[in-house]
Amino acid sequence: MEPISKATDLTTSTGSGEAANSAIAPLFQSLELASSPADALISTSRLIQAKARRLVVPTDPVAVDLYTLDDRCESYQAEPIQVPRTQSMENTVALIMAEQAIPELNLSGYRTSFDPETNTVTIDLRVARSSRRVLNSLSVCEQKALLGSLRETLINQPDWKIEAVVFTNRGNPLVL
Repeated sequence: MEPISKATDLTTSTGSGEAANSAIAPLFQSLELASSPADALISTSRLIQAKARRLVVPTDPVAVDLYTLDDRCESYQAEPIQVPRTQSMENTVALIMAEQAIPELNLSGYRTSFDPETNTVTIDLRVARSSRRVLNSLSVCEQKALLGSLRETLINQPDWKIEAVVFTNRGNPLVL
């Protein structure tokens, strides 16, 4: 029921409307920064769909804390969500990846692998050939939003016992 109350909060009037605007604004930020209106619409649609997935309670759910970067790019905020118990780590990574809206950076996909001997997760990011940006061009805040959210979320789940998260770019170590 937690996600439903969050959705209700978006429509609650706060006098000045600042709370509602700050919650909705990130969804439409990509509209201003996209290279074309069609790209902007597609990007925003995907982001809204990803946010809506949080509202669906799966069968046989498990609670996971999803860590997202605050608006000031200073700290991470934990948000409890429900994901399917089977492949809970993969589903959580998929949620975080689906919600990323970095202007002009298009990922064609990613792969996750877990090494049980070292308790390390490797996330191999794949930038689309049509992307106008590469991973090395990410600002510090964009790096924290994408990579930091993944790292914080994975390491802070006690049941998963993950000690480290490594990022690669098409199999090569990601150096930023």
